Amino acid sequence: MLASVDIENSEEDHFLAVMDKWTLSAETIIPPVERTVVDDLTKRQEPSHNGADLGLVNSHIRRTLIPKRKGKDCWLEEDVVVSKLDSSTYIQFIPRVTNSSDIPFYYPQVATYGFGYIRTDDNCTACTLVILVRELAIGSAVATKKQRSVWQDLVKKLYKWTVTERFGYQKHSEHDVIIGYEQYTAKYHQLKAKYAQRWVEGWTEQTDPKKFVYEDIAIASWLLCLWEQNTDAQDNNQPTFVDLGCGNGFLVYLLTSEGYTGYGIDQCARKIWTQYDCQVDLRAQTLEPFNFVTDADWVIGNHADELAPWVPIIAAKSTSPSAKFVVIPCCPHDLSGKKMPLKANAGQSKYHIYVKYICDLSEQCGFLTEREYLRIPSTKNVAILGRARTLGDHRDNIAKLCESGESGFVARIPDSVKNKLSMEKAKQRAHKPALSAD
Repeated sequence: MLASVDIENSEEDHFLAVMDKWTLSAETIIPPVERTVVDDLTKRQEPSHNGADLGLVNSHIRRTLIPKRKGKDCWLEEDVVVSKLDSSTYIQFIPRVTNSSDIPFYYPQVATYGFGYIRTDDNCTACTLVILVRELAIGSAVATKKQRSVWQDLVKKLYKWTVTERFGYQKHSEHDVIIGYEQYTAKYHQLKAKYAQRWVEGWTEQTDPKKFVYEDIAIASWLLCLWEQNTDAQDNNQPTFVDLGCGNGFLVYLLTSEGYTGYGIDQCARKIWTQYDCQVDLRAQTLEPFNFVTDADWVIGNHADELAPWVPIIAAKSTSPSAKFVVIPCCPHDLSGKKMPLKANAGQSKYHIYVKYICDLSEQCGFLTEREYLRIPSTKNVAILGRARTLGDHRDNIAKLCESGESGFVARIPDSVKNKLSMEKAKQRAHKPALSAD
């Protein structure tokens, strides 16, 4: 036993519910795993085997862990054995390998490891959660100080998950509602292999390339899956797009490189723009959103700041009869372009209040609004989607929104202008004569 923790008022069912998730959805626990395939599930009463010597086997599962990096990491077949011994329950994970070199990096280098739920009193109100490990060979480095720390952290997580299961914890966000997990991850790994290394190494902006490159690859993957889902196999007409507030333009580059036609707009050009292929259409201009009209099929606003609330309005005004939109909001701005002073109550976040504000604008424009929590490296990860319209005439609503925004809209000063003004002020201070002591 390498680690243990005491826990009270948690039933065996809570522990088993956590183990079910661990067993059937290993990808939620082990990030390098893409998915879990259960090959065989049997329930029987017989002595345990394959190194699991903890009692009678109540169930035996054979599963396969499929890694995300299929070209680099091997698949792993594994036996999962659930055993009962007196009033305690044990679950062991046994890799089906012939030698240690067959165990992938993301899996413990052990012959078997397991979790136990052990009753510690007769009233069934207290128990101990334990982690049991069997070494690959005598003297293996399983019980080193570093390894003990890893296993101790793991048992703490097991404690947390078991307690939250007891309280009936429900996730506040659900991923993969619009685009399935397998479809998205396949596209993401395809684009990552195609573009990531080149652009991380050749990034010319001052920003962190690992954040922006991987985030935009993730967003592009999701959009491409969405567009493929909404395109008739018999229809060769791919949707066009405009990306408002496109910033470094990398998302436009990715979508263009994957065969879609569109353009991006931002207040000022970026250095990285010159590194893209000539067919990538990026335009430096200050946008007046209340006057802007596009014929694009999709209007995109990815962390578009003051343009974000205008995205559903611009889509509703598009000359394309079936125009749709997707906006991933970040900093809260209203239609005037000013930052919104949001107040959150208990159990709320300012970000989700802002998401609701944009959803309300979308519905006023006549869209059936959808939401998706994207798998991107950002806490601002909600995609608001409008791809279907409600019945009725919403032109008056759209006109009123444009009028209210136009009356007080103030365009943001470009960063290049801000930097120039800052440098001029610094020069003035440097040349200002010092006051005489007299």
